[in-house]
Amino acid sequence: MKSVLVIDDNTEICGFMKDLLELHDCKVVIAGSGEEALHKNMDLGIDIVFIDICLPGMDGVETLRELKQRLPDARYILMSGFPMEHKIEEAFRIGAERFIKKPFGIEDIIDVLNCSNG
Repeated sequence: MKSVLVIDDNTEICGFMKDLLELHDCKVVIAGSGEEALHKNMDLGIDIVFIDICLPGMDGVETLRELKQRLPDARYILMSGFPMEHKIEEAFRIGAERFIKKPFGIEDIIDVLNCSNG
């Protein structure tokens, strides 16, 4: 069973992803901000992290930087509905694996789950 952390301030996206990921046998942790994500108990480990780039307070790239230190083996997937090339490039340098443009489809999330990277 994969453990997945979803960080997004949009509660509808979080609910959609939680339902979808749980249908695919994942344990899901939801956070509405980078700060909230950093306060979650991740003792069991996290395999995949979906991070919205545009978050209130600490943005997605800052959150990625902090989480990468705590969870170096996790796979990091960026999400955004806005063109933020400089932020995306910075996140890839830090260790993000993929970028998914919002609105995304079910197949985009399933593809991440089925990917054998990391």
